[in-house]
Amino acid sequence: MEKDLELGGVPTLVPGAPPPTSVPESAQGSQFVGNDISFRAIDPVGIQIRNLSVEVDVSPSGVAALVGSMRKRKRGCNDAKWKTILDDVSADLPKGSLTAVIGGSGSGKTSFLNFTSHRMSGSRLKTSGSTLYNGRTDLSSIRSAYVMQQDVLLPTLTVRETLQYAADLRLFPPTTEEERRRVVEEVILELGLKDCASTRIGNNVHKGCSGGEKRRTSLGVQLLANPSVLFLDEVTTGLDSSSAFQLVRTMKTLANKGRTILATIHQPRSEIWGLFDHIVLLSRGSPIYSGPVDECLPYFGSLGHHLPPFCNPAEYLIDLAAVDTRSPELEENSLDRVESLKRSWRAGSAQLPTKDMEGVRAAVNGPSATEPKKSHQSPLGRQIRVLTARTLKVTYRDPMGMAGSLFEAISMAIITGWIYLALDGSLAGIRSREGALYTAAALQGYLILLFETYRLTVDIELFDRERMEGLVGVPAFLISRRLARVFVEDVPVPLIFSIIFYFMAGFRPLASQFFTFFAVTLLSQYIAITFATTCVAISRDFAGATLIANMGYTLQSLACGYFVQSTEIPVYVRWLKWTAYVFYAFGALCANEFVGHTSSPEGQFYNCPFPGGATNPACKEYTGAYVMESLGFPSNWVARPVIVLLAFAIAFYLGAALILQYWKVEMSIAKARNGDTDYSAGKEKITTRSLEDARTIGITLDKYTLNIIKRNAIGKKAANLSILRPVSASLQPGLLNVIMGPSGSG
Repeated sequence: MEKDLELGGVPTLVPGAPPPTSVPESAQGSQFVGNDISFRAIDPVGIQIRNLSVEVDVSPSGVAALVGSMRKRKRGCNDAKWKTILDDVSADLPKGSLTAVIGGSGSGKTSFLNFTSHRMSGSRLKTSGSTLYNGRTDLSSIRSAYVMQQDVLLPTLTVRETLQYAADLRLFPPTTEEERRRVVEEVILELGLKDCASTRIGNNVHKGCSGGEKRRTSLGVQLLANPSVLFLDEVTTGLDSSSAFQLVRTMKTLANKGRTILATIHQPRSEIWGLFDHIVLLSRGSPIYSGPVDECLPYFGSLGHHLPPFCNPAEYLIDLAAVDTRSPELEENSLDRVESLKRSWRAGSAQLPTKDMEGVRAAVNGPSATEPKKSHQSPLGRQIRVLTARTLKVTYRDPMGMAGSLFEAISMAIITGWIYLALDGSLAGIRSREGALYTAAALQGYLILLFETYRLTVDIELFDRERMEGLVGVPAFLISRRLARVFVEDVPVPLIFSIIFYFMAGFRPLASQFFTFFAVTLLSQYIAITFATTCVAISRDFAGATLIANMGYTLQSLACGYFVQSTEIPVYVRWLKWTAYVFYAFGALCANEFVGHTSSPEGQFYNCPFPGGATNPACKEYTGAYVMESLGFPSNWVARPVIVLLAFAIAFYLGAALILQYWKVEMSIAKARNGDTDYSAGKEKITTRSLEDARTIGITLDKYTLNIIKRNAIGKKAANLSILRPVSASLQPGLLNVIMGPSGSG
């Protein structure tokens, strides 16, 4: 007897009994009134896919397309070049079934899954065919969830915290906090995550959960939406055979409770084969079988392809559908076999099994087909609260977060303060003051710009996933990110830098002058952060985002007025200074130092060695007004630059918001090579050496051990983790030596 993990403790699922396909109203009413949060309170959904075909335009784009089109117009050629991704695929996914999409690499498994789940669109795609969900074409009329191939999770959160924050976003009021916690615990038990519930997710640097536990956590995040249909993209990839089997068995349990599950599976083990209800077998985008798993092997047997003894059925079918390109002869033979299988399936696909699809057509007139779509996005205020709490926890746990920012501020302030230590009032000291002010206005902000760009390229993946699922919006993401860090990074970092650097450099100890210095530094910090957000909004990868950031910073440096006097910049590019925020920050700091906080029209007066004071023409270079004039700044240049800097910060954040809102992240299609010719230099000089001439190396391990000593903050030994216990092995040359074991075995 298997215990049903329901909120109400409703009993038991008898092994061998038919899976539940509907839930009586009385059973649903026993759950929390008004909240569809029970795992069993779902609307069963059947999916019918007919003649799905997808083509993509692989012709060049951008500048290459413009040049190519000009050439082709002269020749009278068509610009479009279409490549078939999916070719006339049909499938039936009955309610409460587990359907696996299998095939070799490049067979179109992920494309089929993405089009079925309405996750792939673009101007270069051409599609035909139909997909019906309970007889309707609108996927939004049902509850669905998509588990990506990559685990997009926050490494510093535990499994329970990850699920709890996901529940807070998905299950908003009238669901109570207690109900959400109970649902989270239900998911943990349902997916077998109890033992690792308090373990952090981890990453490749700081180890945490195993690959199977991360994958089940990703499944649990989607399960909190209480979906009727689950789409999973190669969820077993990267897992050992034991973890993969446990995950698919969990998927089978979910299907037995009424959910329709469609998953792409890469290289399933033989025990997993018996868990599937239906199979879709693809070869280069074309189907060669689509139907019940118990009819699959007899079908291929009728075509003369019998399963050999002691062979994994899934691996045998994938081999049948694969094209062997190791030699021209093998490729020709395998192509003939695959084309024959395609023709055989097309000839018989008109008689697709329909007995399991009766519920699909009947459900069109059911209540779920006519219910209006419910909003799956919580209110903006709730999104901000949840995301702020999550970001705050991630920030102080992340070693590259709050601690890294504070360490950067302290170290940068000490290093630069030591360079400009106790500046005097001589001409050399005045020039050094200009350099110190440029350092505060530009270099500190540049470091923050690169640091925030790196962090955003990591965090933006989770935002893209949650936004695609309709959980969070752009305003909530941007606002919560700053609210969570305003008192732990945004204000402390420039404040610490200002206190250390300002007084080490020997600027005047006036409160009004110091706080003006701090205000400009704070605005520079926010501009760097918001500019980094704009860069990442344009390009999601770190290389592209930093390229944009560095190009922008180069413009700031050249037009700020420090290296070249702003009035001496050539007139045709002089306007650039008004677009450089460093020009305003550097000018405000210079005005604050040289002409601010004094009633004298000459500004501050420094240590002129000649008598007569500021009225002596020989002492003109020692006046603040002369310094401002030499730099090309107006004399009264504090309030206006501060207002402009504030406008820059707001403009960058609004620009990032607009880009994130309206610039969709679409799939890009790489252009395939037209031939297989190898143009590698020096290939003609390579000769094959005989085994006798090759140098062989043998490796022997004799009681090899590996231990990790963990230390606390003060360096005291805290734990000794044994990674490898005494291992003895001999790895012989000329042999294929394999290391095997489950996840976490070392």
